[in-house]
Amino acid sequence: MLERLSVRDFALIDEAEVDFSSGLVIFTGETGAGKSLIVGAMGFLFGGRADASIVREGAGECLVSGIVDIRSVASAKRWLLEKDLSDDDGIVVLRRGLRRQGRAYAYIQNRAVSRGDLSDFCALLADIHGQHEHQGLLDRSGHLGLLDGFGELESEREAYRLLYEEWVAAIKDYRLKLADAERREREKDVLEFTASEIRSAKIKPNEDEELEVEERRLSHYEKLFEAVNGAVESLSPGSLESANGGIAGLRRSASALSQAAEIDEQLKEHLLRLQTSLIDIEDISESLGIYREGLRFDPRRLEAIESRLAELRRLKKKYGPRLEDVIARGRAAEASVKAFSSWDEEKKSLESKIAERQKKVLAQAELLSAKRSQVSSEFSYKVELVLSKLGMPKAKLPLVLRPLRAESGKLVLSSSGKDELEILIAPNPGESPKPLASIASGGELSRVALAIKTVLSAKGNLSTLIFDEVDAGIGGEVAVAVGGYLKTLARYCQVFCVTHLASIAVMADLHYKVDKIEESGRTVTRIQKLEGQDREGEIARMLAGDKEGKTSLAHASELLKKAAL
Repeated sequence: MLERLSVRDFALIDEAEVDFSSGLVIFTGETGAGKSLIVGAMGFLFGGRADASIVREGAGECLVSGIVDIRSVASAKRWLLEKDLSDDDGIVVLRRGLRRQGRAYAYIQNRAVSRGDLSDFCALLADIHGQHEHQGLLDRSGHLGLLDGFGELESEREAYRLLYEEWVAAIKDYRLKLADAERREREKDVLEFTASEIRSAKIKPNEDEELEVEERRLSHYEKLFEAVNGAVESLSPGSLESANGGIAGLRRSASALSQAAEIDEQLKEHLLRLQTSLIDIEDISESLGIYREGLRFDPRRLEAIESRLAELRRLKKKYGPRLEDVIARGRAAEASVKAFSSWDEEKKSLESKIAERQKKVLAQAELLSAKRSQVSSEFSYKVELVLSKLGMPKAKLPLVLRPLRAESGKLVLSSSGKDELEILIAPNPGESPKPLASIASGGELSRVALAIKTVLSAKGNLSTLIFDEVDAGIGGEVAVAVGGYLKTLARYCQVFCVTHLASIAVMADLHYKVDKIEESGRTVTRIQKLEGQDREGEIARMLAGDKEGKTSLAHASELLKKAAL
């Protein structure tokens, strides 16, 4: 139950704080006074979607807070425990704001929560039926959800949905792989040729670089041999060069420097460096000699290398640009060919998986359909019972539950099952049931919406119901019946109702008037609790547009007395 509502800078409401009680709470006022803003503020507090347009002009943000009593709502208590939140002896404080820049925030018991969490929690407490919500009944695509809500089939429906999504995912995966297999089939010859061509080339990593080095060596054999031979001869101890050249000269220099170092120790460091260099040069000389001995000119080898390099360059141009790219391309082609060869087996496995999941989906769909069939008659009966209290005592509301089929007649499964549902109505005896969309009377449609809403709400064990102008299109005895029904309903839960009808307003346990006035050049909405003569005057205004006329006041007084009986 909503005990208090505090509103600041919400649309035309600059500031308001309203206390509520259990029973029937009525809001009245002139058209355009802002009665629906109260319902809008409640909806915002309870997690409804909103944008910055609801922020009062000139204000930086709007803020709506409320105090709710959840002592009679066990599901709400469980929800708080699951979220590690606690109530205060059954009392919970809600707060929600929206800044003009569009940033919103929400709190439950001073803990920041998401809008989704706030909405989930408040859905366990209250239900809002807006001015135009009953028009949604004309769309039969939503009828199945109404029946499932009444039958408390959410768990069965969720179990079906999960199986259905797995089945659909398996079909999607199969179709993607089938398309890929068909593509690969078209490319099969090309892939096989590519794999074969690269495989037969027997390419080794970096083979081209190694062959290019060998090709340069063979192509320039004479020049290379002469240069290496010259270097070896120059370094050879037996060189015919001058006494100061080659290794022989270095040895003589080392011998002379050794004698000098015996005289002056400062020369030992130079002697050591010279000796080290001599060792290195001797090693170089020996290595170059070995290299020279190994040089051989093989024209057949050169021809083979040039041929191999030409083949590798052709493959790099075709599949490269680098040799590692060619190798990778060959591996990919091999993998594709191998995958294609195993497709038949994979295809059978996927088809088996689809068939298995389809079997489970169909079984769950049958179970869900059977339960829907079981609760449909009870749903019709209870709605008809409420309609009888709303001035439609002979109305019938049959449900047509049938398999969902394609134009070809084939059974179709949707995300909600194998069924489609249409709610029909026969408002009067002797009339054939027709779709709700055929109802000509807006009053009849609003009463059907009220009946369905209250039947569904009873299943949900809600503590608060909110109706915004549920009296649309009704009057006279029907309005009296609707008012009486709302009064009876309010014995079991808190009911808020925005109305233009005096016959409904007189049933209020708590009556508020909403006015739109001008203060300091600004339009503002004011909320006033009505009692005694003030309430009598408001009822008189609603009856005859005259809150001070004796006749209208007398009529208002009479209606209030009857309602109090």
